[in-house]
Amino acid sequence: MKPWTLIIATSLIIAAGATEVPAFEEAQYQAVKSGQKGCLWCDLSGANLTGLNLTGADFTGADLTGANLTGVDLTNVDLTGADLTGAILTRAVLTGTKFTGADLDQVDLTGAVLKGASLEKANCDWATKFPEGSGFSCVGVTIERR
Repeated sequence: MKPWTLIIATSLIIAAGATEVPAFEEAQYQAVKSGQKGCLWCDLSGANLTGLNLTGADFTGADLTGANLTGVDLTNVDLTGADLTGAILTRAVLTGTKFTGADLDQVDLTGAVLKGASLEKANCDWATKFPEGSGFSCVGVTIERR
């Protein structure tokens, strides 16, 4: 068999057996959906966590990029150092939530409740959407209270 034929055949075999791998860790995702109160440094990127009650959970350093957290209750949750780039947090309850050092680039917080939330040293960009009247805005790349 010629080398190029072998390369094409191998590529076809690999492609035929390829399956789509979820962006997040399945075991961690299922644990959180089942009520586990936290997931330190875990990968939940792209996960659909819509409507869950995660009150008091610890997601320090978690990867939540692109996650759907619409309507999630994140009261008193620790998101220190978490990456929430592109996450959807519309109508989420974020009372007392700690976002210290979190990445909030392109996050949609429309309609979210941010009462008592700590956003010190959190990063955001021009596409980050804060709830109207929340008193928060993106200045440079950090969040400030107006």
